[in-house]
Amino acid sequence: MTIKSPKEAVYYYEASNGEFRLVYFIPPEELERLAQDGSIETQVLEDFPDGVDLNVTKPDFDEFQELYGYRPDNDPEELRRAFFAMLSGTRDWQSFRGSGFIPAADLEPLAETVEDSLQEKGLLPDEMVEFSVPSSLPERRAQSARQAAQQEQMVEHLEQMEVEGIDPTLTLREQRFKPIKMQEGKSAEEVFTKLQRKGGGG
Repeated sequence: MTIKSPKEAVYYYEASNGEFRLVYFIPPEELERLAQDGSIETQVLEDFPDGVDLNVTKPDFDEFQELYGYRPDNDPEELRRAFFAMLSGTRDWQSFRGSGFIPAADLEPLAETVEDSLQEKGLLPDEMVEFSVPSSLPERRAQSARQAAQQEQMVEHLEQMEVEGIDPTLTLREQRFKPIKMQEGKSAEEVFTKLQRKGGGG
């Protein structure tokens, strides 16, 4: 039986106690359009007839670009920061366990908002102070402490952001995202089970 999967680009998430995995799903219809435009190698249609499940990480985006000549428009680290800002704005997010999907139309615009906010505070990774290689143990320890403090500041800022459209009284699964057009077939829960069995990093 055909799996009931989205007919549009979406992000699957699997969250557990504040940790998460994010997967970008490119439906077959979008792959066909990209192939017709010459934006992606046609081999992808044979390799992924049911659509692509692409882990939202730089290594996975790099590998996909190398194999098929296509890279999604959005930066994976920016997407992960945006998702974290969204997740941490929901009820009981640190103890939440679950999976679901978010329309690309909800997550991708948020990425730009989050990056603008981080840039305003000077908390973007590429804006943080670049340190030269320390020559002594005390210098290495000081460098490590500064980097840890910068990372902590960025995470704290993301946690405190108010994300438009996110209701802090609801869990992530209960949020009211845009409706997603689905293919006919098995339930969405079975799609998530399939993704979990695949495993993978992120």
